[in-house]
Amino acid sequence: MKVALIYPRLPDLVKNLRMLFTPEGIEREEIVVPVDGNRVAAYQAAMVSSDADYKIYIDETIRILDRDIIGHVIQAFQAHPEISILGLSGTKQLSTSGLCIQSANRIGGLQGPDGRELLSVGDAPHVEAVEAFDSWFLATQNDVPWRSDLLHGTAFLGASACCEHRRLHRGGAAVLVQEKTACRLVKTDFFFDKSDQEAFLDTYSRELYPLVSVCILTYQRPAYFQQALESVLHQTYRNIDIFVSDDSHDERTKTLIEPYLADRRITYEHHPEFTAYDNWANIQQYDNPRAEYVGFLMDDDLYLPDKLTCMVEAYRSHPNVSLVTSHRRLIDGAGNILPDQEFSERISEKDVVIRGEEAGRYLLRHCWNYIGEPSITLMKKSFIENHEYKWVHDVRGYDFGDVPIWLNLLTKGDLFYFARDLSCFRLHDGNTGLPDVIVGTPTFWAELVQKAWQEHRFLHTTAEYAATLKLLLRASMERFLWPGGKEASEHLRRENEAVIGEMFLALSKISDEEMGK
Repeated sequence: MKVALIYPRLPDLVKNLRMLFTPEGIEREEIVVPVDGNRVAAYQAAMVSSDADYKIYIDETIRILDRDIIGHVIQAFQAHPEISILGLSGTKQLSTSGLCIQSANRIGGLQGPDGRELLSVGDAPHVEAVEAFDSWFLATQNDVPWRSDLLHGTAFLGASACCEHRRLHRGGAAVLVQEKTACRLVKTDFFFDKSDQEAFLDTYSRELYPLVSVCILTYQRPAYFQQALESVLHQTYRNIDIFVSDDSHDERTKTLIEPYLADRRITYEHHPEFTAYDNWANIQQYDNPRAEYVGFLMDDDLYLPDKLTCMVEAYRSHPNVSLVTSHRRLIDGAGNILPDQEFSERISEKDVVIRGEEAGRYLLRHCWNYIGEPSITLMKKSFIENHEYKWVHDVRGYDFGDVPIWLNLLTKGDLFYFARDLSCFRLHDGNTGLPDVIVGTPTFWAELVQKAWQEHRFLHTTAEYAATLKLLLRASMERFLWPGGKEASEHLRRENEAVIGEMFLALSKISDEEMGK
């Protein structure tokens, strides 16, 4: 039986490897590869040149601490013939960047250059299946071609090897977990070739990462729609499908999208008979059974390039999160960046997880949609049952839109908020200052506040409830007296007046003592 050690000839590394024990009865072969040049091609050449039963590829960035590592690797392979490739540190879930070192849920013993433990070892030696592992130590018992046609450096080499071995050997990849840390890094400043990352993600995204459905709602704004569609097609996250629901009464958008339909990720429907409400309902009913996440995109808004990459990673790293959002960038009709307005101010200067109950309470107490419009978030489908997005459905003839969706999701988990911009919300003549929206907004919030109080969700004290009613009452009076309100529909004006009366009545039933005065 024969084992080959394959490594670059560097004095410190050679000295380290000379100290490793070779088990009795095992023939040891050493193959030196160039320090510079295409390491993946060098590994391929070394693999082809050797008839060893087991091959161990060792990078110059580590030193082996376990002098019996060769024997431990052979024992692991003999005990687990279904395992094709072994590492010493890896991850259960590869980061959406493709970089194993950036991933959460990492396992295996690993020391930093200063001897500090970067990963904890196990209680007993064992092998544990992983999605990918680091490139500095790879042991194989099956020869699988290295992707020298794809990669040049080592940053994505380990993750690529795991994918390739899984494709040919179902047992796939595992980490050898020892009782004591098996290796030490000699540096932590890692660099990677951007072209390697692009090639890796292009090749493996569909098998590594969950599918995201992006549902685009459009109506007679082909120029804006094309920008929105392009913003999805240029996402750094690859594994997506796109559903477009168009209720335009003309053919401009249909004509524009035809060349794009060669991309099989895109599904397009044209429903000129739809109302705006029908079109909104249609995208909520869209369901690709393979998709784990769904995001909406209004045709006048934009996704920034790394939106989906960041948001999927947030979900994968925080299992208790049920809604992900970010600060949104305001742009005008021409795409120029606008300064923040009161409604779009940041709630945090850094990325933060907010407990769901607290996030919902803040929404209602301030009657402020800091979470953002439908284009800003990404939702996990497992938290949406039977397409029932909303916590409160449309009543009083007013379309409640997004906040009831956010509240529904916040009853099921926490909120992840990115402080940086990941989407653009466009302010233009077609979506600002609409009288029905301005007059109807207090009615919308009042319904949410009433439901929260009745169900003892988000608002838990009489003082909170009363303070929220007072805030809404002031807003309702302002909207009722607003001169432009005369242009709102008569129905909404009557509803606003009715809500004012209901809030006065609710407040009158709360005693001064109950309000905490």
